Amino acid sequence: MRIGFVLWDVSSISGGANAIIEHASELRRRGHEVVLLSLQAVPANHPTWHPALAELTLREINSTTSERFDFIFATWWTTYFELWRFESTTYGYFNQSLESRFYDERAPKLLNRLTYSLPLLFVTEARWLEQFIRWMQPTAKLLRVPNGLNDEFFPCVESASKLGPRLRILLEGSRELSLKGIDEALELLQLAHNMMDFEIGWLTANSLGFKPSVGSEAVEVFERVPIDRVREVLRRFDILLKLSSVEGVFGPPLEMFSQGGTAITSVVTGSDEFMIHGHNSLLVEAYNREKIIVYLRRLAEDPSHLRQLRVNALETAKAHPTWKNSAGRLARALEELNTSGFTNADLRPALQALSELRTDYLETVEEAAKAKAAIGDGERLLLNRYRALKGSEPLRLLRSWVPTRLRRSLRTYFERWLS
Repeated sequence: MRIGFVLWDVSSISGGANAIIEHASELRRRGHEVVLLSLQAVPANHPTWHPALAELTLREINSTTSERFDFIFATWWTTYFELWRFESTTYGYFNQSLESRFYDERAPKLLNRLTYSLPLLFVTEARWLEQFIRWMQPTAKLLRVPNGLNDEFFPCVESASKLGPRLRILLEGSRELSLKGIDEALELLQLAHNMMDFEIGWLTANSLGFKPSVGSEAVEVFERVPIDRVREVLRRFDILLKLSSVEGVFGPPLEMFSQGGTAITSVVTGSDEFMIHGHNSLLVEAYNREKIIVYLRRLAEDPSHLRQLRVNALETAKAHPTWKNSAGRLARALEELNTSGFTNADLRPALQALSELRTDYLETVEEAAKAKAAIGDGERLLLNRYRALKGSEPLRLLRSWVPTRLRRSLRTYFERWLS
């Protein structure tokens, strides 16, 4: 089979890209031709953050639109609008989160919802996403393949390391994405610093030059660490602190489990896939963040509790499927679909129409933003007063008495007069 995955970028380190690379690598091992198609420029030298990238075919999307595939997958909501460019037997969406939640702006939220408007072949990793997609597209073909744990990069340790004289806490995530909660975690650790002594590290794909400190002690930054060396960082710490507000499925906590650590994380979608509060980890609700300080104090004062969490976390990691097993499940499912003659190629015109709608919508939004910026203070004041008058109860009552045809005639007359 010939299989394509359309990514936003192959150069940037991310858990989402890692999952795609793991699946692509297994498909390649099974003899299939796999192409990773990037919307961003592909560097002349293959990215080195994941060793498998050296063996995979990487191309920029514009250089391959004339080629044909048996399966082609969008892997991020913006890549969904590029699928129509390719001729394929089957169009799919490798969906790792409800990505409209990543935005506050109305435009991307609405556009993201379009990605669930057609019965593509959906592949997802999480139970909650499987349920959501079933609601949105009950007739679509849907495969759920849980993420695995790479036993080459994260081989489970024999036993958790001995505890040190103070807690060792590791933050994980990018600070440029506020939903990762790095600033919030640092603020909470600053409050906790007066009550206990601990060591802090920060594992990130890009620090943007930020060098945090808690109290008078600098936070050690581990930046752009290749995935096959991340375990060396994880083994230095007891607890992973991750306060994301949005997730598909956590990856770093499970990797921390494999190296003999535990985790304190937010209660988010996907956290229930392998995390059990009080057994292998500690979970905190978004409205109750101060509880993290209580958790840290308890773990500092009761080493036996911390030790038991770490032991149970390691057992969880040992029982978790490897990436070879998980990726093998997807590969076998695609092989069966291909053998059965499954196709949804008739969706290509609809995919193109959605892509054009997206372009037109964004242009309209951009024009509206420019017009809004060009309006002066006086005009904006008049518009706001007009909207308030239009929505007032007396005017709404008056409009209900006036026949529709008369209202339209008056509106047309005043529009001509004003122009």
